[in-house]
Amino acid sequence: MGRAYRLGASALAMSMAFTGVAQAASQCAKGDEVTAVQAASIQQQLMVAALTCNQITNFNAFQISYGPELRAADATLMKMFKRFYGGSHGEAEYHAFKTRVANDSEMRSIHDNPTYCQAATTVFTTALAPAKPTLAVFVSGVQIMEANPFDSCEIRVAASLPGATAMMIVPKPKPMMSDVATAQSVTAPAN
Repeated sequence: MGRAYRLGASALAMSMAFTGVAQAASQCAKGDEVTAVQAASIQQQLMVAALTCNQITNFNAFQISYGPELRAADATLMKMFKRFYGGSHGEAEYHAFKTRVANDSEMRSIHDNPTYCQAATTVFTTALAPAKPTLAVFVSGVQIMEANPFDSCEIRVAASLPGATAMMIVPKPKPMMSDVATAQSVTAPAN
């Protein structure tokens, strides 16, 4: 009886864990959450531009100019990750997402810094114009080809700024080990 009880409890715990992952994968990001993902992506990309393109003054002006809206968007982003993943796990995923965005931006800057810096200059110019748009309008105009953070949702940007390059950031859950093995077998070089 004890062994059957333990097996049943283990099966229940595993099904609850998989149900939580399945539920997170089936939820959609709301409009303000889409804006928050875009704002975080652009903010991280501009942070990299501040460091790799000598745009620190522009980045600081951007942070000050959009400060209250950036903080509100960041709080929305944190709530979204907590809603999808639960409390502390959601917070960890939020931090992982922002780190991934910064790392991906850094890699693009390393591979083609002149183009990256030119696009950043265009974005800074628009963001810091005398008649600056709201953060939501601004981020919807910067082209970001976001992968879907959850299976049933898509994040699309309405327009792009002239001269800005497409930026790919993926705010999705970490792949399961079977997905990693499949990806490695697909991308492994032939001998």
